[in-house]
Amino acid sequence: MRTKLQVVFVKRISLFAVAMSLIILTGCSRCEECQYQGSSETICETEFDNPDQYEDAIADRESQGASCTSTGGF
Repeated sequence: MRTKLQVVFVKRISLFAVAMSLIILTGCSRCEECQYQGSSETICETEFDNPDQYEDAIADRESQGASCTSTGGF
């Protein structure tokens, strides 16, 4: 009887861990910190309607000479 309880407990913990991982991953937003001539700008994916617009904004800043690096973000 005790083994069945342990199996159920492990399954519930595993399900909880998977659910939390999904929540964390979907809640995150990609951000880039772009530096150009002494000024800094943070550009996050959530500021745009779709990922392509976000990528285009980063490419635009870099084509103007900015140096952009990933910062993570939420």
